Amino acid sequence: MFSKFLSIEEEKRDRVINAALKEFAMKGYTAASTNEIAKEAGISKGLVFHYFKSKKDLYFFLYDHTLEVVNGELRETVDLLETDLFIRMQQVTRLRMSVFGKYPSMMDYMKSVYLEEAEEVRPDVLERIQSMSANDYGQIFSGIDTTKFKDGVSSERAINVILWTVEGLGEQYKERSKLTGGELDLDGIMDEFDRYMEMFKTTFYK
Repeated sequence: MFSKFLSIEEEKRDRVINAALKEFAMKGYTAASTNEIAKEAGISKGLVFHYFKSKKDLYFFLYDHTLEVVNGELRETVDLLETDLFIRMQQVTRLRMSVFGKYPSMMDYMKSVYLEEAEEVRPDVLERIQSMSANDYGQIFSGIDTTKFKDGVSSERAINVILWTVEGLGEQYKERSKLTGGELDLDGIMDEFDRYMEMFKTTFYK
């Protein structure tokens, strides 16, 4: 269905993908502008509709592409046989950083999809979200060894605290990069994340 788009050179393809991810993430489906996507990507609006029949087609191409990218990285990066939460979390964070390095707005786009209320896309969004229960990403924290936790510490809450920390670090570094006009310091994020993991390990584990 998207063979024309997938056949173009990777650099141009990624420009279009990143421009569209950013526009939908920032504005939501209804307010997102294909004119702005084309402008950001450095192509004509006509080319956008040469590759995609409609804005809706582009929106859900991005959704499916995101799952494909994340699941590919998941298979390459995360060892689902590893039962230690903190080792697994380091693997997951490296996955997120790898995805972010290539597609800076991809995770923000996925967050916006979950909150999207536009009637034109909402039924399809709900259908796709429900199908994710069978997706690899849904199993990412399965099989964690809960016997390592101190009495009274919930592994589910510990995972949430760590995920919030990852989100906060990512946002903090994104703001820094905006102020300095530089690229996101992914190595710096991982170094700081590892220090937080040592602190959490002392707090949560026996």
